[in-house]
Amino acid sequence: MLIDIYLFALVLGGVLLVASLVMGGGSTDVAADADASAEAEHGALGGMFGAFLSLRFWTFFAAFFGLTGFVFDGLDLLPGPTGPLVLAIIMGLATGLFTVWVLRKLQQSSSGAVPTVEAYTGRTGRVLLAFGPGELGKLRLELGGTTVDVLASTEDTTPFVTGDEAMVVEMRQNTALVTRIPVSKENPS
Repeated sequence: MLIDIYLFALVLGGVLLVASLVMGGGSTDVAADADASAEAEHGALGGMFGAFLSLRFWTFFAAFFGLTGFVFDGLDLLPGPTGPLVLAIIMGLATGLFTVWVLRKLQQSSSGAVPTVEAYTGRTGRVLLAFGPGELGKLRLELGGTTVDVLASTEDTTPFVTGDEAMVVEMRQNTALVTRIPVSKENPS
């Protein structure tokens, strides 16, 4: 009888895992916002209890509970029904909680943060696609440790050619308004 429960959980968890991979990792979590607010309000312990409201937790719990129980009970690796059941529950809980914890840490990472308009201002980069006044070109610059290509335009009368350095004066929607980098003249003393 337990083998049927393990098999059902394995199939259900597997189908949900495959569906989440095929359909993408969008915010399909039932309590993603509640998760974050519970952790903020009650600390990490409150946030982990919020994991039990997470669809991700139950998906991984079902898959690994079912897999562990099916393997250990189906192959009679542990005597009696209690050993495989306890091991399956522990494995399901551990895997579900660990997955929710890892995904939360990845969401908190700043590597996916979108830079603000102010972050572009004053940055310098290299022209990838030549442009002049009233034309669009492309500029490559480093922003937050990441290489970013942006559309660029200028109000300077001299056109920019590929390889020129340019400084972002301001962002106008998704286009950087650039100018030439002021050349500092050294005073030989």
